Amino acid sequence: MIFLVLFLFSTVPAWAMGHVPIQSEGSPLIGKAAPDAVLPKSDGTSASILSSRQGHKAILVFWATWCPHCYEDMGNINSNFKSIEQNGIRIILVDIGESKESVQEYFIRRQMNLKSFIDEDSTMQTSYRLIGVPTLVFIDEKGIIRNVTHLFPSGYTNYFIS
Repeated sequence: MIFLVLFLFSTVPAWAMGHVPIQSEGSPLIGKAAPDAVLPKSDGTSASILSSRQGHKAILVFWATWCPHCYEDMGNINSNFKSIEQNGIRIILVDIGESKESVQEYFIRRQMNLKSFIDEDSTMQTSYRLIGVPTLVFIDEKGIIRNVTHLFPSGYTNYFIS
C-alpha cells in the first residue's frame, strides 16, 4: 500500500503540484499580434484591453473567481503588483464568464485593490484560444505575444523572450 502511494506521487508532474508553470511553447498565438476588445471593467468603466498596456510589456491574465489555481495566482499578483509594474510590466486581468458583481465581491472578500476586465459572455475565449483558466499571455512592448502559460511563474520577466 505504501509503495502504491509513493508511486502515485512520484509520477505526478511538477506542474500539477503547482511548482512549475505549464508553458505553451507550441501555442499558435506566439509571435502574433495580441487580439484586442473593448470590455467593461469591475470599476464600472469600459476600455480597450490592450490600451491598458500603454506601450509596455504586459501579462494578460484570464481568470475566474471559482478557479482554485486562479485563487493562488491572484494572491501572488496582488502581493507583487507594485514590483511587477516597477519592472515596466502591466498586469491586465480579464475575468471570463462571470458578472461584474461576482468579481467585485471576490475582490472585497479577499481585500484586493485590483481591477479586472469583465468578459461575461466569454468573447475572448476564441481569439485567445482559451482552454481553461488561469491562462497568462505575455505580450511585449510592440503588442506581440511572446509566451502563454497556465500558472504565474516566479521568473515572469523571462517569459517575454521568445
